[in-house]
Amino acid sequence: MVKLGFILLAHNEPANLLRLISRLVVKDELVVVHWDKKNPLDVQALAKETLAANIQERVLFARRVAVDWGRWSVVEATLAGLEVLESSGEDFNYVVLLSGSDYLIKPINTLKGFLAQHDGKEYIECVDPDVDPWVVQGLVKERFLHHHWFSWRDQRTLFEWTLRTQKKLGLKRKVPDNLQPHFGSQWWVLTWQTLRQVLAMSRRKRIRRFFKTTWVPDELFFQTLVAAIVGKENITGSGLTFYHFTHEGRPLVFYNDHFEFLARQDHFFARKLSPHATELRNQLDAVTDASASTNLAIPAVASKHLDSYQHFIAVQWRGMPGKRVIGRQVDAWYGDLEWNNTPYFVILSYSDADLEPLRNALNAINGLCCYGELFHGGHVDYALPGKAHPFYPEHSPALRDMKRPNFLVDLIQANPDQLVGFVVRLPSGNEMEKIVLFDPQANVVMVSPDEHYLSEDSDKLDWSCAFDNMIMGDHIAEARRTGKNFYHLKAINHVISSDSINHLTGHLSALHSNFFKTGLKLNVI
Repeated sequence: MVKLGFILLAHNEPANLLRLISRLVVKDELVVVHWDKKNPLDVQALAKETLAANIQERVLFARRVAVDWGRWSVVEATLAGLEVLESSGEDFNYVVLLSGSDYLIKPINTLKGFLAQHDGKEYIECVDPDVDPWVVQGLVKERFLHHHWFSWRDQRTLFEWTLRTQKKLGLKRKVPDNLQPHFGSQWWVLTWQTLRQVLAMSRRKRIRRFFKTTWVPDELFFQTLVAAIVGKENITGSGLTFYHFTHEGRPLVFYNDHFEFLARQDHFFARKLSPHATELRNQLDAVTDASASTNLAIPAVASKHLDSYQHFIAVQWRGMPGKRVIGRQVDAWYGDLEWNNTPYFVILSYSDADLEPLRNALNAINGLCCYGELFHGGHVDYALPGKAHPFYPEHSPALRDMKRPNFLVDLIQANPDQLVGFVVRLPSGNEMEKIVLFDPQANVVMVSPDEHYLSEDSDKLDWSCAFDNMIMGDHIAEARRTGKNFYHLKAINHVISSDSINHLTGHLSALHSNFFKTGLKLNVI
C-alpha cells in the first residue's frame, strides 16, 4: 500500500488548516506543518487542543521560517518540512506539498490507488523556458540570470533599480552544476527517493547561494533539481492539485458555488479555497466520506476540465448580445448600464420645484414606479414604502456610491414588470444627470422654472431662478446637440400644471405598454 507524507505551508486561518489535517490523516499518513514565523499564534498548542488523539500522533511541526512571497524563505520552509520527514525515520512512497488554503476533493484511498497505478512517476511541472512560455506575465529568464536581493512587493524601487542596473552593465550569472532552469507550479507530489536527492543537492553551498537570490524560487528550485535528477519519461509535467490562473496571472479563488466545478476535476486537491467557503468544504467532505466506502473510479490522468470556466471568460471579456455581465465594463463611467436594454425615466428638476403631485400621479398608474431622489447625497431617498432595494440600505449610501450606475441597474432588475423612474435635482454633485443624458435607455423629463427673472416687488434680478434656468438650459442644449429625446415641463411658481402632468403620465404609460408587452427582459449572467 502507498504510504504518504504531507507538508503543509500555512500562515493564517488555523481552523481551516486543522480541518485539512483531519482530512489527510486516514491511516498512517504523516503530516508536517510549517507555520509562518510571522504569525505569533501557537498553532501547535491549538492542534493539541483541537485534533483527535490518533491524528495528533501523525502530525509534526517544522522549524519555523518568516516567509516572504517570491523569496527564498518559501523554499526554505518547504525544505524544513522535508528535513522533519527525513528525521522521522519513516519511509514514504510519495510526499505531497500543500498550502493551508488547499483542500481534498477526492478520498485519500483513491489518491493512493492512483499513485500505485503510476508508481515512480513524478507529479510536478518542469517547463523549459526555451520551449514553453509558462510564465504568464512579468520576468522570465531575468528571474535567474540576475541577482534579486530585494523584495518586489516591499522594496519595489530597489528591486527594479538593481535589475535595471545589472541589465545596463551586461551582468549575467551562470547556473551552477550545469543545471538547466525549469519553471512550474509550487505544488507537487514527488517520490521520497527523488526528494532525498533534492535534499542532498540543496545542502550544496553553491546551489543554495544561487537560488537564494533568484526571484520566485518556489517556482524554480524544485522544478530545476527534479529535471536534473529524473528522466523526462518519469516527469508527468503536472501536479495533482487543481489550480488555475486568470489571464492576469492571479490564482482563481473558489467559493461556496464552485462545488460542481471542482467535483468534475480529475485532480485530488484544489487550490485555493476562500477561507469563508465553509459550505464548499462541507460538500467536499460529504463526497470524500461517501466515496471512501465505494469503488470510486480512479482517473487515468489529472486533466483540467475548464469548459464552464472558459465559457465564463468568453462572456466576461467579450460579452454576448443582450447579456449583462456583472462587473464587466468597457466604459467605467456607465458601469452596468452598458448592458441595460430596459427603459427607465428620470425627472431632472431644479431644487425648488414641487414634484410630489407629479410623483403621486405617476405612481397611481399601473406599471409605473417613480422613486424619490435615489442619489441624494446623505441617503437613498426611495420615497416609496416597501420598494427599497434589500441590498442598498436607505441610510447607508456608501454601497450605492461605489458604482451608482450599477445600483440603478440593480433597482431596475428589482422591478422587472415596471417602468422605473426617479428624481435628480440639479445641481446633483454626482454627475448622474450626465450619465442619463447620454444613456439611450433613459427617458429624460426636464422640469425648468418659468422665465420671469424679476420678482413682483423688486427690480433686481432673481438670481436663484436665473441660475436654475442656466443649468437646465445647458442640459437642454446638450440634449439637442446629441439628438437626445427629452420631455420638457415648465413649473410656474414652482408648480407643474395638472395638464402637463396628465400629458406626461400618458406618454410614460404608453412607453411602458409598448416595451413591456414585448416581453423583453434584461438577461443577467
